[in-house]
Amino acid sequence: MTEQSIVGPEVISHLALRFPQLYIKPSEGDETLQLHRLAAGRGLAPADANLAHFETSARDELRIVDTPAGPVEVVFLPVRRDFETFLQIIGHKAQPEPIARTVGAITYRGLADWGAVAQARADYEAQGGDDWSSEFARLAKQPGTFRAELIVISEGPYSNISAAQTPYSEDEWVEVSREIRLHHECAHVVCRRTMPDDILPVWDEVTADVTGLLCATGRYDAGLAALFLGVTEQGFAGGRLSEYLNEEQLKRIDEVSAEVWAALTRVEQQADEQAVAHPFDFLLNLKRNPLLSY
Repeated sequence: MTEQSIVGPEVISHLALRFPQLYIKPSEGDETLQLHRLAAGRGLAPADANLAHFETSARDELRIVDTPAGPVEVVFLPVRRDFETFLQIIGHKAQPEPIARTVGAITYRGLADWGAVAQARADYEAQGGDDWSSEFARLAKQPGTFRAELIVISEGPYSNISAAQTPYSEDEWVEVSREIRLHHECAHVVCRRTMPDDILPVWDEVTADVTGLLCATGRYDAGLAALFLGVTEQGFAGGRLSEYLNEEQLKRIDEVSAEVWAALTRVEQQADEQAVAHPFDFLLNLKRNPLLSY
């Protein structure tokens, strides 16, 4: 697995060339909605285009992660205000909708990529093409053409677990959390691309955490994974697990928790035995051979 990245304040300006709606400061009203429609739907940036509504950071990053299912683009915005502004623009048509503090990552699919359109036009005209309108209409009919999938993540302790509950210092846990979150979301993308109909909500979360931990720390720690989900050998201790259970499963959450805990320990054994070198391959193998049925 290899990765490429752009780091620093130029991340937002680079993305705005592809997604010109980022030039629009979130605000209520029809005027903003119209500007967003023109930018997102036609690639037209506002006349007074600027990015002053983003603070930006030297730690901003656009990373391209190579996976068995193809490259995955991840945007990391450590400044919480920038993360929320980005989500308001891309996900809420530049309306200032409140973003819950519990939201730390989101994946956008099917975004119109006007940077890809510009590159395709330049290539077409460089080859002597003189009817871009017709060529664009032809290309746009092909599924997925000029469309992007983007994961956006913020900073903070993974699963709201404090550093004191982990083997890491405060600073180390911030960095480890970032990498777990990044690769957890990439795992979901890989599974969706390769196994779109294979959905087991709890097992999907377990395996995504497996990938996150392997990529972030080099090993799978079932104890940490149990903390993330809030499971113990005896039952539920409070954590993410409850978010993925249906009404019937919630009624027997202690039983389900004990089953999940047992699955985590088995995954740890498999990971140790196999000395995993390729986390995404291990992920796909776990998806093909689930240890849980939900």
